[in-house]
Amino acid sequence: MKAKDLLAELEEFQERLTQHQELWGRSLDQPIPDYPVRNNEELREQSRWMSRKVGALRPYILRFDDSWIMHHPATGTRWNALDAAVGLDAVAQAKGPAIRSTIQKLDQIIGRLQTLEPEDEIPEDVNQPVKPGIGVDYLILGYLGHLHEYISRGCMQLFIDGHYSQAIEEASKAVFQYIREKTGLTGDGAPLAEAAFSLKSPTLAFSDLSSDTKRNEQLGFMEMLKGFAKGVRNPLAHTHGQKEEAQKAFEYLVLASLLCRRIDDASPQVDSDDA
Repeated sequence: MKAKDLLAELEEFQERLTQHQELWGRSLDQPIPDYPVRNNEELREQSRWMSRKVGALRPYILRFDDSWIMHHPATGTRWNALDAAVGLDAVAQAKGPAIRSTIQKLDQIIGRLQTLEPEDEIPEDVNQPVKPGIGVDYLILGYLGHLHEYISRGCMQLFIDGHYSQAIEEASKAVFQYIREKTGLTGDGAPLAEAAFSLKSPTLAFSDLSSDTKRNEQLGFMEMLKGFAKGVRNPLAHTHGQKEEAQKAFEYLVLASLLCRRIDDASPQVDSDDA
């Protein structure tokens, strides 16, 4: 479980336990309380929810604190504070201290969790160490500078500033501008992709196109470029102001970067008449 998820679970559990403590206290008889005499149905519902939560979270709780046994010095009675806090079987003299102790211990565990990175992975097995996690945002920001230089140069700052749709649009335009600079062609979009990477007299090619496998590679990349023009660049050019989420925008930039790297892999073709 990620640290941020465990933190949220424990905070919810502690809040429910505090509510249970308040209702349980109002439900006891006086002056020497034993078991609740009021609100029994609501208390049972609270206890049922908390007991299930303890069943799910116990391995993680024990990772941070495995000392839950309490005892009464005069009688020698011993009980598990975590179980007594959420159950209804313990007498008031045991349950009251158990709830107070559990809330306090949860505060300490929550405090320790807050020192971890949100994406750190906490294994259920207490013998396994906490595994450092890297959030998506960290990965994205770390990789932006490793995009193809032609994409990074024109789009990285737009992305960092939160202009995600504009970053995608500029990246998609950059791919075809890069083809023009590599080939000297003047077209755009799908026609430019066909002129540059067609099977018949291509300007750029990945091989000598002498086999079906080589021709399929060439044709497949040309179709990818055409699809990128029709499915990404053209719609964005006609939908200014459209909102886009960060991760999807980043993945579009990665795709544009890959296309540019593959363009770098292709070699200029020289007609046999000119050789």
